[in-house]
Amino acid sequence: MHPWDSESAGVISSMSPQFDFGTIVSQRGLDAKISLRCGDFLFREGDDADALYIVERGALRIISGSAIYETVHAGGIVGEMAIVDEGTPRSASVIAGTYAELVKIDASEFTALIADAPEFALMVMRVMARRLRLMNQRYRPQTAW
Repeated sequence: MHPWDSESAGVISSMSPQFDFGTIVSQRGLDAKISLRCGDFLFREGDDADALYIVERGALRIISGSAIYETVHAGGIVGEMAIVDEGTPRSASVIAGTYAELVKIDASEFTALIADAPEFALMVMRVMARRLRLMNQRYRPQTAW
């Protein structure tokens, strides 16, 4: 298997159709584009945080140290904790597994999106909840009840 294949890394690939943030990009005409080559870091754990990113094309890995948390594909988001928990550093690194194109959403754009489309906030919260549940499952001590 390819090293960027989520199955080979033992992680779950993100973003079922219910989490298609790409639709928001096309509906709103968002255009703050960022391009990454394979192996480029979008940001590193501990960096200052000021935006979330919607993946329009490609695959990104969310990592911390040698642990791969998730692979995010087109229609998904990364960096959402920066918008919700302002003033805290990045909790993980994000690296491109392929050529990737992203749309940057800063705090003011995020607030405007929520005002215009409250379902956007729910979509972000669902992603955060799913990621938290996955981390809980992954790192919860296995005990018999």
